[in-house]
Amino acid sequence: MRGVSTLLFTQDQVRALTGVSVEAVRHWRKAVRYLSAKSGKVARFSFTDVVALSITSNIVHTLGVHIGAVSAGVDSLFRLLGRIDAPALAGTIVLITPTDAIPYPIDDHPRPLSAPALIVPLGPFVANLHNQLTPTALGPMSAVPNPPARLRRRA
Repeated sequence: MRGVSTLLFTQDQVRALTGVSVEAVRHWRKAVRYLSAKSGKVARFSFTDVVALSITSNIVHTLGVHIGAVSAGVDSLFRLLGRIDAPALAGTIVLITPTDAIPYPIDDHPRPLSAPALIVPLGPFVANLHNQLTPTALGPMSAVPNPPARLRRRA
């Protein structure tokens, strides 16, 4: 029997993790070539796809950048993150230009650019997803419904 090579997420799970609406994903599929291949109810997304969707949502909704203005750069981002080892993601920054995504170690200064670019540290996105996917520690036993109780022994 073959082992599982990677954890994949459904569209509903991705939306719950990233807060990206159905309409936004539908619109982005038209602009980002990588996402156009992930259509239909059976579409599955890798962890790095979820990170890239979170970044894309942040670029579009927080910074107000139209997806059409950076569609090739976002497409490059999805492809780039798929090639980076998951443990290395947190220590990487990515420069996203209208046409490309360029990775750098977080402690390395990017080369001077000749055009504007968005600088995205991957660490906060990875940490946010990790926190959502990792179960939290339980508090004291009294906080657990039906906690263990001492039983009396009959004499």
